[in-house]
Amino acid sequence: MPAQPELLIGKYFIASFPHWDGRVEAMIDDVHYLVRFEVGSDGSPEALAVVALDDMVRAGRDDEEEGPGHWLFFDTTEQRAKFRALLNEPTDPDKPRVVQMRRQ
Repeated sequence: MPAQPELLIGKYFIASFPHWDGRVEAMIDDVHYLVRFEVGSDGSPEALAVVALDDMVRAGRDDEEEGPGHWLFFDTTEQRAKFRALLNEPTDPDKPRVVQMRRQ
């Protein structure tokens, strides 16, 4: 259990699987959170889900196990959007682009 588990409440995230954005809405217990997934780019509807903290941070992984990686957390939707823009649309064509690593 994190030292201050309530710190995730209200954070915006990018989930590595199912590749949705969303927000942590509430803490259910010491190891589970209620999250709201936003409407997906594939047209999937908004959804609420109870997610284990271990699934969000991939705690206990000591090697590159199969499965999704940890989620990325942001304080605001603007921060999240800037991160996505950094990955997808470089502002200066002379600057190197950050490329996401994908597992095969």
